[in-house]
Amino acid sequence: MQENNLIVKEPEELVLMKGDFSESALKLSAYLIANLKKDKVIYKINIKDYLEKFDKKIGDYNYLYNVTQELSQKQFKMEDRFNKKFAIFNFIASANYADGVLEIEFSHRLLRYLLEIKDKYLRYNIINIMSLSSKYVIRLYKILKDVFEKNTRYGNKVELELSIRELREKLEIPKSYQYSSHIKKRILEKAKKELEEHTDIIFEYEEIKTGRKVTHLKFIIRPNPKKLKDNTTQFNYFKSRKAFVALLRRNYSGNGKFWGYKNFDGLLYWLGLDKKGLAFAVHYAKNALDIKDFNAIESAKLYDLWLTIAQNSDLYRELVLEGVCLKELAETNKELWLELKEDIIRLKDEGLI
Repeated sequence: MQENNLIVKEPEELVLMKGDFSESALKLSAYLIANLKKDKVIYKINIKDYLEKFDKKIGDYNYLYNVTQELSQKQFKMEDRFNKKFAIFNFIASANYADGVLEIEFSHRLLRYLLEIKDKYLRYNIINIMSLSSKYVIRLYKILKDVFEKNTRYGNKVELELSIRELREKLEIPKSYQYSSHIKKRILEKAKKELEEHTDIIFEYEEIKTGRKVTHLKFIIRPNPKKLKDNTTQFNYFKSRKAFVALLRRNYSGNGKFWGYKNFDGLLYWLGLDKKGLAFAVHYAKNALDIKDFNAIESAKLYDLWLTIAQNSDLYRELVLEGVCLKELAETNKELWLELKEDIIRLKDEGLI
């Protein structure tokens, strides 16, 4: 995927993790999580590229040093009081910076945990948080997004009620911040504006009073209409086979990337697209390649199959819109690959493919 469209899979414990993370530390941690790969503990970040795309503050050497030190001192904690269990991880094991490249080493145990999560995680596009201007707004976005994703799949509104005390705890708002002058004006109103401008959700909130004092807030969360408009435009690619093939030709034709797969005689073949818009399949054996070419009728059947998958799998739509090579995905991001396969199994069980 393009770097500014990386998908973050963040466990709930990390979404709500305490520790007064700065805005830049939250962004850098999300970027690292989005790039996690099995058996890879050291990650190199070209700071010039990162600051141009994500966080211009990181371009200052002293600021970069402080943010990296902040992450190195943070701990990721999980506790199950009922069963008397807990786990504590250092977020990163080490960091090194030289010649414009930041090298981060992940904690082995935390890496293993993050790669093994199957559920109880928030999945969001990293671009949604990179333009947000404060740690409070970033945290509020993740909390509202998490609640929204858990409670709707069809674009309906979702409501969340929090006491002011709970809001303070979840966002880690200092006790010195008063509700009217600080929380309402500097956090809630700012978050409303920034989420509408930069993210895939929007919200309104209602104040609930006990006597004359505001003690609770009801958040009403909805999909961002601007984002829905973008999604409608993108979905035009999946209304017909002709439009779908046009998208495949744009992203996959003649470049060696694979947009699908098919089994022949128990062997996995990756589906590619030639410059004429016809499908072909490649099986990678130990010492040779087996290539199958398809005529127009055979190609059309494959396109119909994967068009149906795209129409019913948000993940596959996202992958093919970005021109992601499925073979590369299977090799480098096992979690997303397994998620895609589970989507396809579901569609088979439902009789759609």
